[in-house]
Amino acid sequence: MPKSDAEKAAEAQRVQQVQQRLAAAKTTRDQRKADAEFDFWAAVAAAIDSGEVKQTEACEAIGYKREYVRRQLIEHRAQAEARATTAPSDTTD
Repeated sequence: MPKSDAEKAAEAQRVQQVQQRLAAAKTTRDQRKADAEFDFWAAVAAAIDSGEVKQTEACEAIGYKREYVRRQLIEHRAQAEARATTAPSDTTD
């Protein structure tokens, strides 16, 4: 027995709602991954910048080659600067 137009419409609406929910979940996942990546490189940069470890020692600890770490730190610092300029100001007068 074929579906009525109302049943087809309800099915299409249900599918659209699920698709929207999945798209939102993917956006959340992608943002969390980006935040985790940012936090990781922030920790690496902080350890190197503070003098706790040399860049080569950090590379050894995290298993990446020095040139890759150097490029990632450059990118991280650019992202940090961009985040700082786009972050809402927290001033109270």
